[in-house]
Amino acid sequence: VFLGISIFGIDLHKVSLGSLIIALGLLVDDAIIIVEMMANKLEQGWNRDDAAKYAYGTTAFPMLTGTLVTAAGFIPVSLGAGSASEFTSSIFFVVLMALVISWLVAALVAPLLGHKLLVVKKKSHDLYTTKFYNAFRQGIRWSLGHRVRVIALTVGCFAAALLVSPLVKT
Repeated sequence: VFLGISIFGIDLHKVSLGSLIIALGLLVDDAIIIVEMMANKLEQGWNRDDAAKYAYGTTAFPMLTGTLVTAAGFIPVSLGAGSASEFTSSIFFVVLMALVISWLVAALVAPLLGHKLLVVKKKSHDLYTTKFYNAFRQGIRWSLGHRVRVIALTVGCFAAALLVSPLVKT
């Protein structure tokens, strides 16, 4: 990222360094998603090659889309008019560079490292037959079978929140 900042002539100041801090919270997300997907498939008994291919194939494009949408959220700040835009214009470019580089590392390097480094013992049971998942599945099925009740309950909760909101002290 610092090489990209240097190439594009972005000055290092509080705003551009702050952009790195903003991106820092998002940098590891993509790699964690890939590694977690691989570990999950390895626990289900998949071999390393198939787990790495599956993790990349199912997550690379959605992660790239999320990365670009996140970076696009900073476009209005960069295109703002006025003297402040001199400093804030770097936010979008620094966040974009950091997130795209993070995605490249996650999509290309994380599967390779996961292939070599992950040590996962096969679990003797299916991950999705635990009590939690069964209860969660039943709740989802009930909610889908009783859509009108769920929507009415949601609207009722929202109305109740609106009614009691004046009681909240600010």
